[in-house]
Amino acid sequence: MSTATVKAKKITLRTADNHEFEVDEAIAMELGAIKTFFEDNPDASEEPMPLPNVTSKCLSTIIEYCKSHLAFRARGGSSSVEDEAKAYDEEFIKAQDNESLKEMILAANYLNIKDMLDMLNQAVADRIKNKSVEYVRKFFGIENDYTPEEEAAVRAQNEWAFQGVDPDHD
Repeated sequence: MSTATVKAKKITLRTADNHEFEVDEAIAMELGAIKTFFEDNPDASEEPMPLPNVTSKCLSTIIEYCKSHLAFRARGGSSSVEDEAKAYDEEFIKAQDNESLKEMILAANYLNIKDMLDMLNQAVADRIKNKSVEYVRKFFGIENDYTPEEEAAVRAQNEWAFQGVDPDHD
């Protein structure tokens, strides 16, 4: 073999905030939307692939996640590797604030990264589980459109749904 190393093919991704990321093809193929594009367009140009619904901060985090999961898969499916991947995912989620989680859900959905999307959706479900209506409204930025009287009536009709709710705190 010659001293020249085989260089991995790179794909450039351009985010909504106009930052470019040059990633190995293996990482880019983790992004279902990118993979589908290149499968449908094998002669795609070398131009950066625009990602109008993804910010650079979010894409950077997603790339790191994909790199880690590629490395886990490369080491095989032993239970110790699976445990490491699960621990990685738990730490990954803990490191994200609510806004970052919501932004990554939108990006993972847009990029069609099913495993990541499932994990992020479960993380949000866990964060809002057994929380008050007010907490969930705040979490998702939903404005209360009930009058005080309407809300009191709904609470009275569905009193069971408001019992045993965890205290509100982030």
